[in-house]
Amino acid sequence: MDKKGRPKKGLFASVGQLASLSGAFLFLAQEGHDRLTINQAAFFLLVAAADARGRPLTLTEIVEANDLALGKSIQNSYKVFLEPHGRSPKDFALGWLTREPDPDDERRKYLRLTDKGREIARAVLLASGRGNYKDDEEESDGGSA
Repeated sequence: MDKKGRPKKGLFASVGQLASLSGAFLFLAQEGHDRLTINQAAFFLLVAAADARGRPLTLTEIVEANDLALGKSIQNSYKVFLEPHGRSPKDFALGWLTREPDPDDERRKYLRLTDKGREIARAVLLASGRGNYKDDEEESDGGSA
């Protein structure tokens, strides 16, 4: 509400959300490496949100739903988040995501958070003022810490 009791409009109404998002991106910039782009950070947040909901997505699903926002280059540059393997230098591969085959169709690969990725997702939520990231472990033990 503004000083006259009217609802806030336009950009002013979104300042809090933008500040939270800025906190999330700032944290990812600090935890990632110096070549991490805003599109890659947004991609990671999309994967983390899907994983937290228990509905992991494939790269194709993410790109098709967010093509204009992420751009075509994300199809290759997302690999920075995968676990290190023989062809990627360990200082470049962050190890925040893994690709898991769909049990019904092994050609489909779901993007899931690794343990390290879950730690980063939790910290991003705290940095953005959004609280805690919930995962299967917390739900199975009743959420007690």
